[in-house]
Amino acid sequence: MARRYRIIITDDDDDDRLLFKSVFDSSGMDCDVSFAGDGVELLDFLENARHLPALIFLDLNMPRMDGFATLDELRSNPAFRSIPVIIFTTSSLPEHITRCYQLGANSYLIKPSGYQQLTTLIHQIRTFWFDTARLPSRT
Repeated sequence: MARRYRIIITDDDDDDRLLFKSVFDSSGMDCDVSFAGDGVELLDFLENARHLPALIFLDLNMPRMDGFATLDELRSNPAFRSIPVIIFTTSSLPEHITRCYQLGANSYLIKPSGYQQLTTLIHQIRTFWFDTARLPSRT
């Protein structure tokens, strides 16, 4: 039986969340997708989760706790440190990219501008993280 993956997408933009949901729903990926609106909500979700996610998508520009502070908190907590974090943002600033990798991001991706580009990118992410890479068990 194939493994079912849990993914959390942390983004405060409702349109981006709907687009993500649509792409994941039509992707054929065997995964449960949850959403958090900012870092505070993500950390609360993780603290109360029965099973930790296989991947976290993290936007940088969010209210209350932005992606930088959230990533720092994730990497400071031994319970969450091994969860791969994909920065998924509109920022292409070199200082943002450098800072995220210094804080422990596993990858840094720029949000594509359209549905088809997002679909292609999600397929590439699925192929790498779920077919090629080996992830720790979260059950």
